[in-house]
Amino acid sequence: MPKPDSVVFLESFYEPMAANLARTRLAAAGIPCFLSNENLVSLMPLYSPITGGVRLHVYQRDAEAALELLRSVPVPPATTPDFASFEADAPDPVAPRCPRCGSSDVAYGPATGPSYTWASTLLTVLLRYPVPDKRYHCFHCGNEYK
Repeated sequence: MPKPDSVVFLESFYEPMAANLARTRLAAAGIPCFLSNENLVSLMPLYSPITGGVRLHVYQRDAEAALELLRSVPVPPATTPDFASFEADAPDPVAPRCPRCGSSDVAYGPATGPSYTWASTLLTVLLRYPVPDKRYHCFHCGNEYK
């Protein structure tokens, strides 16, 4: 029977990032732990299946609490959204608006109308390279603007 102060292997991870997240989670809960094979797997990822991955070790006395903590729900959300504060018809403050009609039905992309100037047309023909001319296009009134 192992002593309570003996170190036991708890879990194996094939990615060092996942092992470090688990180690940090246990350390934040006050459970002492350490990783082995971390550097080998970081330098040679193809050796991970051969060596058993990055191994997480804890004391025997903390093994049950550590397993319970690692198998619990990962992280609760910081806040819950307050749906009562949202207005149904409130405009999106980030969405672009058409300066002519104020519509938010706007997309950014290549110009569709006669927006090419004679210089961009000449460069396109001479260089055989299309000069991108992107603009906002309002689908409500047809306005194109930069």
